[in-house]
Amino acid sequence: MDSGRFGRRPCRGPPRAQVSTFVWWTIAVAGLVSLASPLFLGTILKRHAVVDHPSLRSSHSQPTLRGGGIAPLLGYLAASAMVIARPSDIAVALVAVIAVGVFLASLVGLAEDVRGLSVLVRAMGQLVVGLVVAVPLGALTGQSWGAVLFFAVAIMSYVNVANFMDGVNGISGLHGAVVGISYSFIGVLTAMPWLTFLGLVISAVFAAFLPWNLTRPGLFLGDVGSYLLGASIASVGVAAIFYGAEPVAVIAPLAVYLADTSFTLFRRLRNGEPVLRSHRMHVYQRLTETGLSHLQVSAIVTLFSIATSIAGGLVLLALVPAWTGLILIGGLCAAFLLLPRFRGHSPEPRPHMALGSLDPPASPLMRPRFRPTRWAIVGASGFVGDALATQLEARGFDVRRIPGPRVRMAPRLDRAEEISDVAVNYPGMAALVTSFQATDVVVNAAGLATPDAPHTYELYGANALVPAIVLHAADRAGVERTIHISSAAVQGNRAVLDETMEVLPFSPYSRSKALGERAFLAAGRATKNSDAIVIRATSVQGHGRSTTETLRTISRSPMASVAGDGSQPTVVSSIDGLVDFVIRVSTSNESLGPVMLQPWEGLSAGDVLRAASGTEPLHLPRWLCRASLFCARQLGRVVPEIAGMTRRLEMMWMGQGQASAFDSTFPAVPRQHIETILARGGVRT
Repeated sequence: MDSGRFGRRPCRGPPRAQVSTFVWWTIAVAGLVSLASPLFLGTILKRHAVVDHPSLRSSHSQPTLRGGGIAPLLGYLAASAMVIARPSDIAVALVAVIAVGVFLASLVGLAEDVRGLSVLVRAMGQLVVGLVVAVPLGALTGQSWGAVLFFAVAIMSYVNVANFMDGVNGISGLHGAVVGISYSFIGVLTAMPWLTFLGLVISAVFAAFLPWNLTRPGLFLGDVGSYLLGASIASVGVAAIFYGAEPVAVIAPLAVYLADTSFTLFRRLRNGEPVLRSHRMHVYQRLTETGLSHLQVSAIVTLFSIATSIAGGLVLLALVPAWTGLILIGGLCAAFLLLPRFRGHSPEPRPHMALGSLDPPASPLMRPRFRPTRWAIVGASGFVGDALATQLEARGFDVRRIPGPRVRMAPRLDRAEEISDVAVNYPGMAALVTSFQATDVVVNAAGLATPDAPHTYELYGANALVPAIVLHAADRAGVERTIHISSAAVQGNRAVLDETMEVLPFSPYSRSKALGERAFLAAGRATKNSDAIVIRATSVQGHGRSTTETLRTISRSPMASVAGDGSQPTVVSSIDGLVDFVIRVSTSNESLGPVMLQPWEGLSAGDVLRAASGTEPLHLPRWLCRASLFCARQLGRVVPEIAGMTRRLEMMWMGQGQASAFDSTFPAVPRQHIETILARGGVRT
């Protein structure tokens, strides 16, 4: 085998690599294995419930079996094993190295399909795959360690690219077929039989899977298949470059995939959006939203990949210089990226976190003779709603448990009056009014308590639109008092929480809750019968809540620490305190505010950790905590997992103060409530 240093020019002239009859049989076996394997794989995948449920990134609407990538994997391994068992003019060592890397990558993908893996574990697994392939290949061809490390990361990166792009039926199978054929031609033209062989194997196994992917009920490659695709293409491409193939020709078939992924990640980074969170912002996904079918979009991507491959082939044949080929490839990629705009589609603008000013809402009327006995709890199946309904029933009150309306709202809506107007026209308004008849107090405890959620119609519907719907319905039913349970998260990381309308949302969740407050109070200006009161709940803990168990686990770990002496107040509170506060506000004859903050229960940041663990936490310098939080917030703009951890660290280290105008009227429950909950943890007893 004619090996060479990275960057060596390939051989020119007539084809000199011949494909033997044995190799053709090997490729045929690979295709047949990939084609036939799903006949028994479907039963196994169903038994283990390996199902792809629709998500924000998905372009399908029904649950579909995934893990079908095992079929092309078996075909690929069968072909590799046959060549290794019968050495020929194919480089056995090279085929074996790539087969090991491809197999390991597929195992990581299969684990993600079956059990799910954290971002860190997936990244480490992909990096190991890159090193397993790049290190031996670098040793065989005499590459520098810098080149080996660069191409190991390149393999890791393309595994993710293939995974990101595997979102519509047929796109991955066609990509494997096109890239495989392109590599086989490069192998023929550069006298590299192993490259011709591996290219044809990749093409055969993914083309053979297409009928299963394109026909109903459908079978998805899953992560095992997309990882196989990315690892096989990248590994073969790196080997080709190491052995002297023209880099432009090798990268050309991948250009459309690389352009789509790079462009999408750049836009999300520029907009401060989490790059690892599911989304539908890829060019191919936006094309489906213009009305094109999955197959049409896959065909468009494939045609552009064929065109870029031809441009690379022109460079390989020395018909055009490399810089001309790069210009052609760049122009084709630019045209592809602009296709959604040519079809009249532009992505929905990302909502701004900052919200406009709001006129101060009027305070509710005093009701000296108010003696409520009948409650309606909207969202009584949730943590807060269930606790409130249970306590009211224990006190002998009549309670109606009402499910929250299922509505959707565009995240771009940010005017309180506009949201209130949308709420008035809710189709289920008449039924909701009927359910509120003959009640004295309605409490809205419905909503999505998902602090790390992205901007979705469901999040804004539940948290921003439902409160106004509930108030309009309660007013029409003649209910005298309506309470909306919001979240102190609307004021973000302000040093002191208060009861003003000054909000500082820092996430889609906190923004949706802030809009919910504003729409609720805007609707209150138009009501005739019902008081409108917002209660801002703080960091509520309780038995059976996972966040409480997480807090307790952290308090017993080496991470348990506070800034300075830990005497700063914290907003950590108990479900008992929130329920007691809501009931007292519901039944009060005193003057109430339009916004009321759940009372502070007297704990400091240090008290919380001591109560949850029974030990003294580590005390860190305040400057170190502030610097660490600043850096983590910047990184958390694009990685939601870090954003959530940052907020938890901030609460643990720095605490947060509270200032309420109703401290004397509504004192907090005794602090032993929260201390008992923290000591017992989140498990219900």
